[in-house]
Amino acid sequence: MKQKRVVVSTTAIVLVFIGLHFFGSLHVSPLYTIRTQIILPANPAKSWSVLTNFAGYPDWNPYLPRVEGAFEVGESISFTLMDENFAEPLDLAARLGEISADRSFYWIGRVGIQGLFDTRHVFELYPRGDGNTDLHHYEEFRGLIPALLPRREKRAENTRAAFERMNVALYQRLKEREG
Repeated sequence: MKQKRVVVSTTAIVLVFIGLHFFGSLHVSPLYTIRTQIILPANPAKSWSVLTNFAGYPDWNPYLPRVEGAFEVGESISFTLMDENFAEPLDLAARLGEISADRSFYWIGRVGIQGLFDTRHVFELYPRGDGNTDLHHYEEFRGLIPALLPRREKRAENTRAAFERMNVALYQRLKEREG
């Protein structure tokens, strides 16, 4: 009888991990997405040069004052984020996904195993006819923890405000470089 319980328990654990893995997969629609955008006062190449220069983030970025790691697909990066959802700065790690020069990049963040708390943080640059750039800055949330978090609307509002502060700071940084 003990052996049967162990087999059933092991099977249940395996099924839970498979379910979590699927729940955190990028092949599943996000539970929710926080979206922001801004018109940047520079062309995509100039905007890209500031946005992808992680070493320069401490000089201008209030949301991500530290990002370290090689800017290459598949590379691991570590960063500190400042958001009203957390009393103290939060240190996290992620892996860079697809990079399309002067156009877009994203990183995949994960807390614990896939399916617990998974994010895809995206930056997309679109050229405008006036020489400026539309920045679409957003993050997709997947996993068990985002599904169960209390006060999700308030948390999303705080994160959106932090993204917008970063967007405005990027705008100011580009404006300073033009002037």
